[in-house]
Amino acid sequence: MNADKISQLRHSVLIIDHHNLFSTALRIALRAEGLDAHQIPMTEHDAILATAARLPAGLALLDLARTVDAEGRAIHGTDLVAALSQHNLRTLVLNDGSDEPGTAAAIAAGAIGWLARSASFDVLLRTLIAAAAGEPVMTGAERQRWLNRHRTYQDRQKCFAQRLQRLSPREHEMLGLLTDGYRARAIAERLAVPPTTVRTQIRAILAKLEVNSQLEAVALLYDDPLRHRMLDELTLDRGTEWAPARRTNLSRLGVFPSKG
Repeated sequence: MNADKISQLRHSVLIIDHHNLFSTALRIALRAEGLDAHQIPMTEHDAILATAARLPAGLALLDLARTVDAEGRAIHGTDLVAALSQHNLRTLVLNDGSDEPGTAAAIAAGAIGWLARSASFDVLLRTLIAAAAGEPVMTGAERQRWLNRHRTYQDRQKCFAQRLQRLSPREHEMLGLLTDGYRARAIAERLAVPPTTVRTQIRAILAKLEVNSQLEAVALLYDDPLRHRMLDELTLDRGTEWAPARRTNLSRLGVFPSKG
């Protein structure tokens, strides 16, 4: 397609990614094709929306990798899809393939499609050019399959949330230590309680999570990338007393950087 025609249709492209070298190379390539391309780090939530507000209608390439801003606040790419749409930016999401639930959530929120980070640079460039020109990058059947997956993931999330809400703050703290590789005796030493007390509480945790072993309990947390986000949301549900313990465990799960 002619570059002039592309720019007349949807000429603005905003690249939102935490890989600066990748973003720079893609921005230069898109500008060489006649597109008005811009880039901004994924770690600057407010700046992303401010930049989007200044641009005319166009396209956003959004990295779905979970990250944090300078103040340690979690940034979830899926949350930005609807916000970008309000600024008349159609969103194409970029994923490394490990977060299928995140891709499904982004498409349910209005993303026009997704790209694998492992795709060749030429494929990424050609797809962006086509999307900027208003060409579809996903069929209606493909979109429906993603929407069906999203509903399935939502059902699983609801079940997981119900189990997690059963845990007391101390039990969640213990679950975080188990996730971090601590054994019962080490947990007892860390929390200054008898080992028998720890073993009793571990059994209670397993019962509430409806699993049969500590390994299953830990796997439950790592099984689905979106569950990290749910742990984050539950922090707010529990209130200020719950938040410090929850944040500590989120740090162990890699959602927030440790505060020491």
